[in-house]
Amino acid sequence: MPETTPKGLTRLAFGGDYNPEQWPETVWQEDVRLMREAGVTMVSVGIFSWALLEPSPGAYDFGWLDRLLDLLHENGIRADLGTPTVAPPAWFYRAHPEALPVTADGTRYEFGSRGAICHSNADYRAAAANITTRLATRYAEHPALALWHVHNEYGVPVSACYCESCAAHFRRWLTDTYGTIDALNEAWGTAFWASATPASTRSTRRA
Repeated sequence: MPETTPKGLTRLAFGGDYNPEQWPETVWQEDVRLMREAGVTMVSVGIFSWALLEPSPGAYDFGWLDRLLDLLHENGIRADLGTPTVAPPAWFYRAHPEALPVTADGTRYEFGSRGAICHSNADYRAAAANITTRLATRYAEHPALALWHVHNEYGVPVSACYCESCAAHFRRWLTDTYGTIDALNEAWGTAFWASATPASTRSTRRA
């Protein structure tokens, strides 16, 4: 049976999300004191912190996260460290507006919400892999680390994207899965189609 309990935890973890980057560092000590008083054993951190970790392309600031994880460790609290991939920085969207998802009616989202990202976009995938790799390299052996919180709330608030990149990935998946249009039509009971296009309206998707 594989080990499923995070190293160092012998009982059910108790805690929640902690987003200290949203207020002054001067309150961290008191926050942690209150955590200990409440019996907190684990907190999720860093989930929405990409803009702070990489404030401009290729410029990184891990200092605040170093201090936070050290503080948690000193007080016996473990960390569920998030990859911040659900909330790319504004500079990323300015450089890659095509990474914003497209709705079923062809409307492209505007920047302003976490999760508003096309996961098929190659530039997003590269940037997400880069920041995640840097986090893993830096903190894999940190004694506070118990778990990795990978991305966050898949499908919220955007559950699907209909951009050209997603359409291309969809067609590639169909080709890899079925090989031919004839095989696809046989599997789906759609023998009247000669090509495959992602459904682009709500009524079509419900049909």
